[in-house]
Amino acid sequence: MKTKDRIIATALRLFNEEGEPNVTTNHIADEMDISPGNLYYHFKSKDDIIWQIFLQYENKIQSALITPEVESASMKDMWLYLNVVFDVVVEYRFLYRNLIQLMNRIEFMKRHFRHILAKKSQTALEILTQLKALGVVDADEATLGNLADQIALTSTFWLNYSIAIFDDQFDEQKKLSHGIFHILQMIAPFLDDRQKAMLHELARQFL
Repeated sequence: MKTKDRIIATALRLFNEEGEPNVTTNHIADEMDISPGNLYYHFKSKDDIIWQIFLQYENKIQSALITPEVESASMKDMWLYLNVVFDVVVEYRFLYRNLIQLMNRIEFMKRHFRHILAKKSQTALEILTQLKALGVVDADEATLGNLADQIALTSTFWLNYSIAIFDDQFDEQKKLSHGIFHILQMIAPFLDDRQKAMLHELARQFL
C-alpha cells in the first residue's frame, strides 16, 4: 500500500476509535512510524486528510443509495438494504459523530453532504413509491414524501442518538439493528398484516 493510502487508512481508524478532535497529524504519523514531514509531503493538513476520507465515503454511500429495481419486495428486503447503507455509515462513523463541526470547518464537505442528504431522501422516496406500486405500502404521495425525509433524517443522525441512549458496552450491531427497526417502524402503519408480522419477526431475530 502506498504511503498516501496508508495515511488515509490509519487516520480513518484513529478518527473512528478516538474521535477526530482528539487525533492530530502527529498522532497519525506516530501510529504509522513515519515522520510528520513525511505525512505533510502527502497532505498539507488534517483537514486535507479528512477531505480525502470523505471522498471515499461519498463514493461508497452513493453506490449504496442506488435505488434497487424490484418486482417483489418485503420488509426483509428493506432490512437487508438498510443494512448496506448503515454499514457505510459505521465504516465512516467519525463523519457522522462530528458532522456539524466538520461541515462548518470544511466548506466543500458542507455542499457535498447536502447532496448526499438529498440523495438519501430521494432514494427513500423511490423505494417507497415502488413498494406502493407493489401493494406493500398503502399511503398517499404526501405521506410518502414525509416518510422519505424522516428516513433520511433517522439514518443520518441515528448513530449520535444511539451513543446517547445505549451503554458503551451495548453490542454495536444491535445498535444498528435498532436504527433500521426504527426506520421500518415509520413505515409499519402503512403495511398489511403480513408485512407487519414479518417486521415483528425481524425485530425478534435481530434486536
